[in-house]
Amino acid sequence: MLFSTYTNEVPEECVESVLQIRSYLSEIIGAGGLAGELLEPLRLMRRYCMCFLARVGATEDRSDDARTRHLFREPRWGMHDYWFGEALGESRAGVGFQVATIAASYGLDVEDDLARVLPDLEDG
Repeated sequence: MLFSTYTNEVPEECVESVLQIRSYLSEIIGAGGLAGELLEPLRLMRRYCMCFLARVGATEDRSDDARTRHLFREPRWGMHDYWFGEALGESRAGVGFQVATIAASYGLDVEDDLARVLPDLEDG
């Protein structure tokens, strides 16, 4: 979800990626012991994930026997859908800014693919 070429932005895979990111962030936050200056950006990233899922209509219906994940309320959505692209861009920008903030604050290296999409914090 954070970085990919336009031709690889398959909505179902982006939603799955966001679900995985949200789950991982929830585990890290839930484990506790994080400094406040790290905790807040992680919470913001998780919030961006939840906003993305809400905007694209992704739901996880655990009530049926098959434990099926219903990804979209609107099955007609595709990778060329304007609203999907807008939600994806907003999430990438929000999460990317938090990743850039954490990396800059703690002097962390970021993998090249991800680093290419992060904002330059010195420009703002």
